Amino acid sequence: MKLNIEKIKIGDYVKVKKGVKAPDFEYQLMDNWQGKVVSIQKNERLIEIELDFETLLNTPKKYLKDLIKEGYDYDRMILEISELEQANKRDNSAQRKDVKSKLNAKLYWIELFEEEDKSIKYGELFQGINLDNYNDLYQKWEEYLSENLEFPIETKVVELERGRIRNGAKIKLLDIEDYDDIYGILGIGKHEREAVSFPICNLEAINKKSKNYELLRDYVIWFANM
Repeated sequence: MKLNIEKIKIGDYVKVKKGVKAPDFEYQLMDNWQGKVVSIQKNERLIEIELDFETLLNTPKKYLKDLIKEGYDYDRMILEISELEQANKRDNSAQRKDVKSKLNAKLYWIELFEEEDKSIKYGELFQGINLDNYNDLYQKWEEYLSENLEFPIETKVVELERGRIRNGAKIKLLDIEDYDDIYGILGIGKHEREAVSFPICNLEAINKKSKNYELLRDYVIWFANM
């Protein structure tokens, strides 16, 4: 149904017509994206809508990533009234909490990793885990790294301000040991002739072209931003 700028009200629900492209990102079509009217500029015939959770949950990751990167609001947009049509509310209170949780997880991994393939991989790996539950997050990282790192790994210590073992020191990482609330996941290894237990957040694989380098780096990025 065609919308009338004089009759549309804040709180009305609308959806985007087929063929309409996202403002400033013309590669992205927004067919049937839906939301609630939150402001109206009658003279300019512009409508600001707050996208519903179902729309946001199904929004392509590349588009969400570009929005975040450029500093745009990912949950709101302003469109001409001619680009919109009337819609019925589809959010319900029973689904809202679950959808919001999934959306927050999706956005978390998008913001954390610039590479789209990594945001998808880790989003799927940690699917269903509460991002506030550090115990479960550490357990999943420990399990994942134990299964995928190829030991032994020649590493060096990086970004460590205190302790007996200093920046640049070499540690041969032999296995994943455990984790704690302060230092995160701990690895066991050898430093010179001594057996050591050391936080892997301060280790970097010396071979930068190896799979081990990427996996340790991914964990370090996550640990630094948790």
